[in-house]
Amino acid sequence: MTEPHTPRPPTTLSASQVSLILKRAAEIDAGGDSMTVEELERIAGEAGIDPRATRAAISELVLEETPVPAPESGPPAVGAARTATPASPSPGRIIAGGAVGVAFGFLFATSLGGAITGAGGTAIYLILRAVQAMKRGSQLDFQLQNFTLWFVSTLIIAAAHGAEGFMLTLLCWILTSVIGGLLIRFGPREEEPGESGKEVPRLESGGR
Repeated sequence: MTEPHTPRPPTTLSASQVSLILKRAAEIDAGGDSMTVEELERIAGEAGIDPRATRAAISELVLEETPVPAPESGPPAVGAARTATPASPSPGRIIAGGAVGVAFGFLFATSLGGAITGAGGTAIYLILRAVQAMKRGSQLDFQLQNFTLWFVSTLIIAAAHGAEGFMLTLLCWILTSVIGGLLIRFGPREEEPGESGKEVPRLESGGR
């Protein structure tokens, strides 16, 4: 029976051949299981490879196989919905407040019935504006509308009723500013787009 012919090893090897041969030799030497870093450095050193190059290659391999930890998401901050930038004051609403003040001032100056009607309409107007400002979180917008309304009406009422009319409208302005400001500050606010229905992405890491 003829024995298999063993090819004669070449006198020179390419870099890729050297890498494959060292890898296969290491597997054979380790029994196909595993190998310590010291054993690998020893084999590479016997093959003429600088130990520093071996350690650098090991470090690169470890970095490539190490999974990147997912960033931890902390609990949502309390009152985060109120950190949104409030809406800017609207010139149109401020002018409308002045127009309501003019109407209220003339009604108040004409007769008692006009004063009651004007007071009721002004109260409803301010309540609606306060609720709108509360939903938008715009304290300044409401306060400017309220100030304009009472400033204009004070000029008209004070001209018709003197100091008593001035003190009455001044008191009304203070009361509506405080009550409306508290409503806007502590009342419920509409959620900003994207605040509701958001889900925190969950990352699952598979076991190795």
